[in-house]
Amino acid sequence: MSENRATGNNQDPAMIDITRLNVARMNRIYKTTVINEEMNGFVNNKQSWVLISEGWCGDAANSVPVIAKMSELSNNIELHIIIRDEHPEVMNEYLTNGAKSIPILIVLDEQYTELFTWGPRPAELQKEVIEFKKRESCEIEELKRNVQMWYLNDKTISTQREILELLKTNV
Repeated sequence: MSENRATGNNQDPAMIDITRLNVARMNRIYKTTVINEEMNGFVNNKQSWVLISEGWCGDAANSVPVIAKMSELSNNIELHIIIRDEHPEVMNEYLTNGAKSIPILIVLDEQYTELFTWGPRPAELQKEVIEFKKRESCEIEELKRNVQMWYLNDKTISTQREILELLKTNV
């Protein structure tokens, strides 16, 4: 944003505005999110967390700050954020139902063996999005509003819970 640009190749003014909104959203979520106490000291072995994202993505705006805060709770976690469209070879390995949906979190152990992946959004919301898209009249603006309201009401709880459960069962 310091260069008045969005991530990726689309530098349309609307895309830049969306990115600006998402940066404000991410800053707010980062400042206000309290991470589940159970996460404190949970990761005892070195891990690399690779997060595929883009600045213009609404789901990323709601998840990236939470994942960043979770990663900060352990010196054993190193978080790497990569831009989806700059790393197509990585993104193509983590498609969601054939789509380049983001964010995608890839958790690797110290030997860089994949432990698990998460994303592009909490499971409950993902189910709602899939059902919405099956409707005969799928209005994208209505979907965006519904998704944003879901995130506001959830207050990051589902994202935290799902990632913590994956850590518990895969570490």
